[in-house]
This record gives sequence, structure tokens and C-alpha cells, in this order.
Amino acid sequence: MSNLSTILSFFLAIAILSFVLFVVPRLDRNRIREHVESNGGRVIEILRDWFGGFGSRYARTYDVTYVTRHGERITAKCITGMMSGVKWMTSRPPDSMSET
Repeated sequence: MSNLSTILSFFLAIAILSFVLFVVPRLDRNRIREHVESNGGRVIEILRDWFGGFGSRYARTYDVTYVTRHGERITAKCITGMMSGVKWMTSRPPDSMSET
């Protein structure tokens, strides 16, 4: 029985690792894209900032380059997580697009 539990534990670890490495970043990018587009912008690039220092165990940091509805190109830093949504760490989040 010990061999079976070892094999199951191995496959469970592989499944969790796959989820963390492939599914979670895709969900983060979709969440960021939806937030920018809901404010009239268009995302150009979303890059993970591995050493940004803002993220936590449950949130990840990204550098997002987008174009505002007025054609201005902006790069901003945000953190996002499954429960926290998108929080912008720089002074130019997409919400400021309506002010221009």
C-alpha cells in the first residue's frame, strides 16, 4: 500500500505544480486584461516581475504595457491574486485614463 500512496502523492504534486506554473499565470493575465479593457484601454504586453517585491504568497507582480483610449502608451506595475483582484502599484493605473 505504501507504493500506491507514494505514486499518488507524486501525481498530486505534479498536478499542483502544473496548476501553479501554467493555469494561475493565465488567469492572472486574463484578469489584468479585463481590468484594462473595462477602462477603455488595450493591453500590449503583460510581463511577470519575479523580483518586484510587491507580491506576496498569494499575489503576483506584473509589469503591464497598455494603450489608453486616448492613444497614450503607459507601462504600470500591478499585483493580482485569485481573491484580491487587480491592484495598481504605480501612479498610472488604467482608472486614470478617464481623467485625461
